[in-house]
Amino acid sequence: MESIFSMMAVFKMQDGMGRALVEFFQSSDGLAVTRAYKGCLQFDVLTESADPDTVRIYEKWESKEAWDNYIQFREQSGAMDFLKSMLADAPVFTPCVVIG
Repeated sequence: MESIFSMMAVFKMQDGMGRALVEFFQSSDGLAVTRAYKGCLQFDVLTESADPDTVRIYEKWESKEAWDNYIQFREQSGAMDFLKSMLADAPVFTPCVVIG
């Protein structure tokens, strides 16, 4: 049995585009779809108070395979292209181990 897979992602958006990403997550195609996706245990979106164009995501999945399937789903849906069009820099993905 695979262990739970956790990921931190940081997206540095172009000036003023952090709000557009937040609006996407708040739309009917955003958080509701992600949180209902098979294997998603937790998916939280955070913005920095001092820099709303830096968006952080903490996500927890039943397995790395479930996360990979989700990423593939978002790529096929066009959501990743939408996200990439607003980025100022390449996103940073950091797998994590939850210790408590």
